[in-house]
Amino acid sequence: MRIRLFDFRHGGEILERRPAYMELYDVVSTIERADVLAAQTAYLEEGKRVPAGGQSALNKVFRERLIPLGWRPEPRLFPFDERGLRKWKMDFIKDDIGVEISFNHAEAIPWTFTRLNIAGESERVLEGSRIDVGVAIFATDTLKAWAKMDSAVGTFEIAEAWLSMMKPIMPIPILVLGLDAEGWAPTSVFRGTGKGKQDPLG
Repeated sequence: MRIRLFDFRHGGEILERRPAYMELYDVVSTIERADVLAAQTAYLEEGKRVPAGGQSALNKVFRERLIPLGWRPEPRLFPFDERGLRKWKMDFIKDDIGVEISFNHAEAIPWTFTRLNIAGESERVLEGSRIDVGVAIFATDTLKAWAKMDSAVGTFEIAEAWLSMMKPIMPIPILVLGLDAEGWAPTSVFRGTGKGKQDPLG
């Protein structure tokens, strides 16, 4: 997997000295086309409803690779008694690095960055969920097209523009990673949101 980077408030400079980030980067950079296709076809083999686009397959690959390395999934940011806030979570955390993997609607992009910012800046965040630097991972336009993601999914390109605009209210250092599928052969495994037949062999 090729990776594009957008460095915000020297997030990359901070992270390059962290073994946990190098571990994360290695996981991301070694994801291959075949890994994503295998994760998607696993839904068929398990008899589960097969997602239309590649978002779920990519999330599955991340969970299978990061959790065994000690990355804690879905850490809550606030105590249960915080009413509406108790459902706020990041995707992963390790060694004070918060990770958000976002293949959601473009309108959710500011909230992706807001969660990281709150985890780094709010004194009310649970001790074990506090971070000092964040990583946000998005699909680039090429991966979005290859995986037939919904047209409303936000991309690295849009996230870069959003974060630049949010600079006055975002003190937390963040490194944005764009997952690039340039050079990957097309596949019919993903049916997308339109009509089409899936080929389980890719």
